[in-house]
Amino acid sequence: MIQTVLSNKILLINEALDYFLPGEKEYPQTINRAMRYSIFAGGKRIRPLLILLTTELFGSKTERGIPPACAMEMIHTYSLIHDDLPAMDNDDYRRGCLTSHKVFGEATAILAGDALLTLAFDILSREGFEDKDSKYVFSYLTEVPAEVRLKVIGELSRAAGVKGMIGGQIVDLESEGKNIAPETIDYINSHKTGALLVACFRIGVILGGGGDDDLERLTACANAIGSTFQVVDDLLDLEGNREKMGKDLGADLKLKKATYLSHFGLKESKALRDHKFNESIKILDYYGNRADILKKLIRFMLYRDY
Repeated sequence: MIQTVLSNKILLINEALDYFLPGEKEYPQTINRAMRYSIFAGGKRIRPLLILLTTELFGSKTERGIPPACAMEMIHTYSLIHDDLPAMDNDDYRRGCLTSHKVFGEATAILAGDALLTLAFDILSREGFEDKDSKYVFSYLTEVPAEVRLKVIGELSRAAGVKGMIGGQIVDLESEGKNIAPETIDYINSHKTGALLVACFRIGVILGGGGDDDLERLTACANAIGSTFQVVDDLLDLEGNREKMGKDLGADLKLKKATYLSHFGLKESKALRDHKFNESIKILDYYGNRADILKKLIRFMLYRDY
């Protein structure tokens, strides 16, 4: 039942992404193909799902969250395209497919990432679309006040910028091969990976019409999950299956990245995951059975095998 609900939402997200992205045959075709290639090369759609489920937690319609959910997935995908570049992690595979720069070249990959980032904010700031009655935009444009949409843009821009994901990425790059303090590892995890996840919850609360107490409560839940999500990625880089993961493993060791796993070890990393999972579920208990699907998604996030 719950898996069917999530599958249907993923289908809706993919349909909406197809709606928002420029067509492959539109000029200039190369950049449009590159954007679509990375967006549709697999992906679990965790971040857009978090936005939709948190929006629904307060009784609001799923459709209100579609444009922000798609914008979030575009920003996440842009970050992966750039993260895979030779200047960063130099990965050849992502989601079981060749990375963007291996297919289209570095220059086009950089531009495809840039294009996804800017399209995300274009979608959120538009006053109208050619097909204004489309189910993908109608509720957002007609039911969400401009001041609320502005708050959504603010949450997303802060999470993606120097105070969030970009800040974590630069500290991660600067920390390679160094023996860094645990506080720095926490900073990397909570910013590089955690910031966008926290923004998903906060955007959902804002769109759903939750109050200040809800925003505080679900931000705490998101913080518990956010930094731990990167620890799970680190565990999978060590213990995961290459076929399931869809990419080469052991990259962290190769680049001598400073991770929670390398600093504290396997047992402590799994203990942290378990503790943070229980912490997040306890917070969501406040919402009763309305949070059941969200809880299932969080369990998948922290105990996944790919």
